[in-house]
Amino acid sequence: MKIGIIGHGRFGALWAYCMKKFGDVVIHDKENENLEEVLNVDLLFLLVPISEIKNVCKEISDKLNENTIVVDACSVKVKPVEGMKSELKHSQPIIATHPLFGPDSVKRLGLEGQKIVVSKVRVTEGQLSFLESMLKKMKLEIIHATPEEHDRQMARSQALVHFLGRGLGDLKLEDQQIATPDYNSLLEINDLVNNDTWELFFDMQLHNPFAREIREELLTSLKNLESKIESYE
Repeated sequence: MKIGIIGHGRFGALWAYCMKKFGDVVIHDKENENLEEVLNVDLLFLLVPISEIKNVCKEISDKLNENTIVVDACSVKVKPVEGMKSELKHSQPIIATHPLFGPDSVKRLGLEGQKIVVSKVRVTEGQLSFLESMLKKMKLEIIHATPEEHDRQMARSQALVHFLGRGLGDLKLEDQQIATPDYNSLLEINDLVNNDTWELFFDMQLHNPFAREIREELLTSLKNLESKIESYE
């Protein structure tokens, strides 16, 4: 089996390593001029930023083998799925995924037992089973969800956490001798979130249709809490 990967950032490098057990892996990024080679594959992973997914699909659509299963790994799903469906041929098989892990969490906890969200977009049951059999061999836990269900939940579990983490980053928090376990937990969130790129942060905030609402709820809650403190006797 031939597996193609477009995008070779930190997660792309991890995914390429994971895919080597299943077949020959061809990688394309901005530094390589092997686009035609990476499109002549059985399975193509688009591991590019959310903001680039639609343009990448537009670029590859006419060159892509019609039997190639296209899989994204964006951290939001509604807009990337819309982009893939609109720019790729109507006959092109598409599966949307979101691995709920990255290089840092795999380094700390290992790959086994990590979760991945899978959304059936435009594939047969056989094509979906083909991908899921690989994910099961990697010992990943598969969660099925529609793109909208995914984004609603991720607004809280990812966009909100990263919003908090970036805010903590500006406070310049450091390890200190007099500290509670709760403080150390805050430091862990700070370190993990601020190790990701700003591009990923803005993508998950701006392209998740439910992220703004949860940010506003948090800010309102904090303002109300501050008012309670100021008025407490």
